[in-house]
Amino acid sequence: MKKTYTALLAAASLFALAQAASAADLARPIYKAPPAAIPVWNWTGFYVGGNIGGAWSTTDVTGPFGGTASVDNSGFIGGGQAGYNYQFAPSWLVGIEGEIDWTSNSASRTVGGVTLTADPNWVAAVSGRIGYVGGPWLLYGKGGAAWMDVDYTASAGALSVTNSQTRDGWLAGVGLEYMFHPNWTAKIEYDYMDFGSANLATTLGVNVDTTINVVKGGINYKF
Repeated sequence: MKKTYTALLAAASLFALAQAASAADLARPIYKAPPAAIPVWNWTGFYVGGNIGGAWSTTDVTGPFGGTASVDNSGFIGGGQAGYNYQFAPSWLVGIEGEIDWTSNSASRTVGGVTLTADPNWVAAVSGRIGYVGGPWLLYGKGGAAWMDVDYTASAGALSVTNSQTRDGWLAGVGLEYMFHPNWTAKIEYDYMDFGSANLATTLGVNVDTTINVVKGGINYKF
């Protein structure tokens, strides 16, 4: 009888301990791993960078004795840009950008007995930008004022005259930019520049009308 009582007491004790342990487990808080952080792509801020690509320009030439032809140039272009972006809404972006590029494209054409050489030295622009942000991607358009420094040389027989000008015009472009690091982006861009017509009265009366197409890639550092 005493052994039976002792066995029952031991069983009751074990049951009580088991119940207490179970209650403690239920009371203990359950910790879960925090959800993975979602990257926040912030495009707002100042940036500076460089670019390289190709330029194709067309200068329509009208000679003093009639006749019109085109001087088609192509060559290397490269330079730098700096600007500021502001992201809002949160998938939209506006900004302003200044850029200057040096180019190597030079070509000649004879019109009405006059041989004209068009040699652009550099182009520059100040543009407004507007774009759509999709995470690390930015699709944008741009437009603004443009300038071109160019040397025109006209030759007729033994006579040769050079006219250096800084001409103004306008620019429109589109581009795609990718943020591969919180402070670094890479882009590809197409720009169209139109510098209108100019009469080179001091260069044998030649009239020129110039447009430039640019395709370039670039990289920016965002502060």
